[in-house]
Amino acid sequence: MSVRETLFGKTDNTKIQILRNAVVEGIRYCTNIALLWLLTDKLLGSSYLAVSTAIASLLAGLLNYALSAIWVFHKTEKKAGKSLLQFAIFTLIGAAGLAINIGITTLLTNCCDVYYLISNTIAQVVVFFFNFFMRKKIVFERGAGE
Repeated sequence: MSVRETLFGKTDNTKIQILRNAVVEGIRYCTNIALLWLLTDKLLGSSYLAVSTAIASLLAGLLNYALSAIWVFHKTEKKAGKSLLQFAIFTLIGAAGLAINIGITTLLTNCCDVYYLISNTIAQVVVFFFNFFMRKKIVFERGAGE
């Protein structure tokens, strides 16, 4: 497989999809942080941190979904209703991943006396794979709503 095919070709190869997903997650993270900073520091102020966080998370999540559908899994829906359902399930899986992240971080930090940044890094790795495989199987392979 050529570099061009690896980067841009349609593939069901899980290893390539994981690599692409890592890039997408990096883009999502950077987008989220940049939007959060812009909204909080430059537009709304720290009094509206919750609003800034919600907007940044939603917009980064939309970008994450679009890049995952188009580049990682090559699954785009023609029907708006099905796309909305896919996005909703994609987001619910992300919320479950967040709960797992909080649980692992809290458990390792409070019960095992692991430094919280290390705990969170471990949790992020677990959640990365959880989100990837759940989204692959439920949202993009089987197709949400089928």
